[in-house]
Parts: sequence; structure tokens; C-alpha cells
Amino acid sequence: MPQNAEPPPHPAPETIGKRIARLRAERGWTQQALANRLAISRVAVSHIEMDLSIPSERTIILLAGLFKTAPHALVAETTYPQAKAERLPLTVLAYSEIELELARLEGDLSWIERLADDHAWRSRILEALDAWSARLARFEALELEETEREQVLSARRTLREASDRLGANRPPPG
Repeated sequence: MPQNAEPPPHPAPETIGKRIARLRAERGWTQQALANRLAISRVAVSHIEMDLSIPSERTIILLAGLFKTAPHALVAETTYPQAKAERLPLTVLAYSEIELELARLEGDLSWIERLADDHAWRSRILEALDAWSARLARFEALELEETEREQVLSARRTLREASDRLGANRPPPG
């Protein structure tokens, strides 16, 4: 490089609003869907994405969980204020309510399988299967992202198979 040549300019950092909009779009969510997950208005999401307002630390923490990343990674190399970034926790919960409930279903199916031959537990097993069927029906009625919808449908199939294996649709033996 010649002595009096200027170094190439650094690209401007991505704004926090643009990053949030990009991550939302990558997941196929509308602004309203993101607003519902954050318990804020769609207009608030729009203002954040257009950089008309800076998201609070609480909002960044919730976004990090939704986007399955660390809060610091979410704001890194963006226009998010350094003083606010320094107050963010290092990690957040990065699973959804659906994922948590499906993990609980897996645990319940495990104890159900272990107790399937014990007729003393039959009524409790049937109650648990009915309760899970109702929960999954409620999840199916929600506005879910595609991966969550697939997880719920897979859980529905697993529950149906377990019910069939256990003879949940037949009267107890003799």
C-alpha cells in the first residue's frame, strides 16, 4: 500500500434492530409472532427492528433464549450500547415451553412403560395418557414455528403408539 493511501474503511456494524429482524425472518416469524413470544406489541417489535428504540436488557435476554444464543453473542458487533451489554447475563435458557413439555412427556412415557404390566397403576396410566393427549391438542392449536409443529406431531405419534402398545383403548383384563 502506498504511504499516503488510506486503509479501507471498516464496514459499519449491523444495527441491533437489523440483526433482530434478520434472525426473526430466518425463522419465518412475523413481527406479530415475535411480539407474542416476547409479550410486547407488534409496534414495539417494529420500532426495535427499525432502530427507533433500543431493546431493554430484559428483551435482549428473551430474544437470546428465543434465538437459542447467548445474550452477548446476540449483541456482539452491533450498535447495542456497550453499557447495556455489560449488564447482560452470560447465558439464558434456550429452550421453549414446547421443548420443555415434550421432555416431560418423554419422562412420563418412560415410567408408564415401566409400570404398564402393573394393573394397580392402570387408571393412573390412562389418566396420564389422556392428560398428555389434551396438552398436545392445546399445543397443536397454537401458532408454532415449523420445527415446533413437527415436534408436537411427532410427540402425538409417539403418544398414540404408546397408547396402542399399552392397550389404553381396551378394557382392563378380566
